[in-house]
Amino acid sequence: MDFSKENYLQNKDHFNLGILTTESRNQKTLKLSNLVKDNLGAAIELLKNVDDDMFKVLIDRSPEIYKLQMHCQKVLRNQGRIFIVGCGATGRLALSIEKLFREQRGTDQVISFMAGGDYALIKSIEKFEDSFVYGKRQLLELGYDPKRDTLLAITEGGETSFVIGALEEAAQSSQNSCWFLYCNPDSELCRVERSARVLNNQKIEKLNLTVGAMALTGSTRMQATTIQMIAAGVSVLYDWKNKEAFARHLKDHIDWLGRVELGFLEELINFEYDCYQSQNLMTYKADPHLAIAILTDTTERSPTFNMAGFEKLGEEDKSLVFLCVDSTHEQNSAWSKLLGRAPRCLEWEEFEGQISKDELMRFDISENALARRWGEIIQIINGSNSISIKWGDKIQTFECSGRDLIWKHMLLKIVLNIHSTLLMGKLGRFEGNLMTYVRPSNFKLVNRAYRYIQYFLEESKVEVDEEKIIELIFEHQQGSHPESPVVISVLNQLGVFL
Repeated sequence: MDFSKENYLQNKDHFNLGILTTESRNQKTLKLSNLVKDNLGAAIELLKNVDDDMFKVLIDRSPEIYKLQMHCQKVLRNQGRIFIVGCGATGRLALSIEKLFREQRGTDQVISFMAGGDYALIKSIEKFEDSFVYGKRQLLELGYDPKRDTLLAITEGGETSFVIGALEEAAQSSQNSCWFLYCNPDSELCRVERSARVLNNQKIEKLNLTVGAMALTGSTRMQATTIQMIAAGVSVLYDWKNKEAFARHLKDHIDWLGRVELGFLEELINFEYDCYQSQNLMTYKADPHLAIAILTDTTERSPTFNMAGFEKLGEEDKSLVFLCVDSTHEQNSAWSKLLGRAPRCLEWEEFEGQISKDELMRFDISENALARRWGEIIQIINGSNSISIKWGDKIQTFECSGRDLIWKHMLLKIVLNIHSTLLMGKLGRFEGNLMTYVRPSNFKLVNRAYRYIQYFLEESKVEVDEEKIIELIFEHQQGSHPESPVVISVLNQLGVFL
């Protein structure tokens, strides 16, 4: 789909998603940006409290998740494959589950893909999320077999065109049920035509994991993808024989996550903040078993907070944050260890090599990164029964006895989501709980930027025509400084200053 103002305005009704719970404001965090500056410890506890609300939903949904587990294990026992598709944060989630499955089960029966291929782990590709056709095309090119395979389609909001395109293609001919995992009430999604098609499709099983509004408005990388990764992950990785055992083990792991002490984050947040204030760079050095969790958090800072993405080899400008995979010394092995397999990139002619494997290899995430970057290091260490985070002369160790690798990943996800969100708050990258630095790289995010601009205009009692606001958003993105905050920039042009 052509990414232009004219095309957006022509199709805006498809992307007007302010009606969705995942796009609404969490009433607990309305003043989050102020709390970050006034009482960082209280801000940490507040975000942990929102995660606790999500855990309660997860426990309540245990019977439905168990049904998904039975489906997945039946497919695996019959020598079928589980395909998992997502976009953006859910795409990274999908690739993480494939990595965990390969390490735990030692087979290639799980195949995950995200909009734009593996290259999109680093940088979202503009044209993909809004395209049904690309979703179908990637699924078919990976060799989906309708006689034996199944597809888990994961979308935080339940409306992503790419994911729905792949799902509808699989469901029309698959002999196994295909599954749709989403985080908004059916009553809301029925008002979105493409979502309503899925909900009314009898060939598709649905798993509704609505957890309410995100801690940071619209930031579905947080609670939505956490609950979805646990639900899909345990369904693919475990084979509990009855519902009671499944529920008991799930609750045990969730209770463990809920007991994690996060007070240390205040020092870690200030450590990374001080690094940037000193004009230094931060590099996360991660154990290969855990590296994809770190990559997910660091790369998702780019679209959420408009941070510069990872630098490529030869680029003089360096990103503030980067990842290197411990004990790797060249790009290909670093990527293969991070993914648990060789990278799968798209060599499509129309993209002229821009999302190819060669282009991915220009992101050198091996230990070579340490030689070309200056500043500080945060190290993520994987012990046999623990995880440690080391920074400066400090170290925080989490006891993980009896926890499989997925639970280590979930612990890191929760910790790093809170860490990076509040770090961005200290850097002034959101206002209240609205992402004023959101990068509108697709039509869904254009609509999100529009809604945030409209909110601040209404608060200032300023009226501006919708088409004018959309015009200014696209002018900003096509201008000389697209990396500047679009919401703030457009508001300033309209005479409103936050």
